[in-house]
Amino acid sequence: MVDDSKLSPAENAGVRALAEVMESLEKGKSFKLEAGAGAGKTYSLIKALEFLIEREGKRMPRFNQRIACITFTNVAKDEIEARIDKNPLIHCDTIHGFCWSVISGFQSQLRILLGDLPAWEIRLEEAGGVCSRKIKYELGHRRITDEEVLLHHDDVLPLTIKLLNFEKFRNILVDQYPIILIDEYQDTDKDWIDAIKLHYLGKEMSPFFGFFGDHWQKIYGNGCGKITHPAIREIGKEANFRSVSAIVDCLNRMRPELPQFVEDQHEPGEVHMFHTNNWVGVRQSGAHTKGDLPDDEATEAFSIVTQKLTDVGWDFSPDKTKILMLTHRALGKHQGYSSLPTVFRYNESFTKKEQLRIPEYSATHSSNIRPPIPEYPATCDALL
Repeated sequence: MVDDSKLSPAENAGVRALAEVMESLEKGKSFKLEAGAGAGKTYSLIKALEFLIEREGKRMPRFNQRIACITFTNVAKDEIEARIDKNPLIHCDTIHGFCWSVISGFQSQLRILLGDLPAWEIRLEEAGGVCSRKIKYELGHRRITDEEVLLHHDDVLPLTIKLLNFEKFRNILVDQYPIILIDEYQDTDKDWIDAIKLHYLGKEMSPFFGFFGDHWQKIYGNGCGKITHPAIREIGKEANFRSVSAIVDCLNRMRPELPQFVEDQHEPGEVHMFHTNNWVGVRQSGAHTKGDLPDDEATEAFSIVTQKLTDVGWDFSPDKTKILMLTHRALGKHQGYSSLPTVFRYNESFTKKEQLRIPEYSATHSSNIRPPIPEYPATCDALL
């Protein structure tokens, strides 16, 4: 029994949210854990997996069933697997890896459905149709040989969605994976989530879903963002184990619907807000840069801010200050390798750090340290 009186406000908030998660797991009711930055979302996910391993570790294997834990990147997958000691009850994989694992056995249906995808129409026509070729998904690049048809990453989810239209497939999926937990749900493909809502949520023959994430931290344009459904229990984790009161108070004014509590209410801190709303030039209009300053002006604004903070005593030495840049593009420009992302025709391997030749640089970095640029072969685009 935990003595609440000895816990910090953040710990109390974390305990309350985890208790609601465990109650949902006990009752088999789908839920969504909305956990803002610093709330300890991954900790909650691991605790949920440990609970399920303890409860289902003997029963589910007897029925050849497993628990699916869908992650956004292979890096996250490896971290989760390490923290649960790669327990065989848990099938932890990216959404593409998981979906392929459940659809790869439906070869005859895949041969039929592949022709419905626009990207394959001309390719298949030139190859004389799918015929009896085996459908495979390995490196994530479209290719047709005499014996095989190799899928691109973008083909896997649409094919899964099409198969979900068939009741037999849906029942087989439920039988194999009666429990499905999804990490960083807000960046999960919107069409895939819509199919889950349509065919499973609120239905009798449905897996039990647990969504972990924060719709405010949505990064990718095709992500579903905030997910709501009458069959999903809403759980807010009102904790912040990362920041001091001054910062969290500011966050709470920005996001009053999910207030956060800190560990130490008396730890000192300051918040300085800088904006460029009074800049009157033409801003960028790209899909992922709409509203941003042009590159040169953004660099100048960054320099002005760092100088203003330096003038009031801010220490920007590497051991004192880390600067978070939210996009690979901004980070690449600041660190001197802005042209690197453009090398890749399909940049999933770059943005998700899944290509072995991409070094594991964190987006949190020292402003005064420039990492070495890796050596790439002249034909590195052929390796993807």
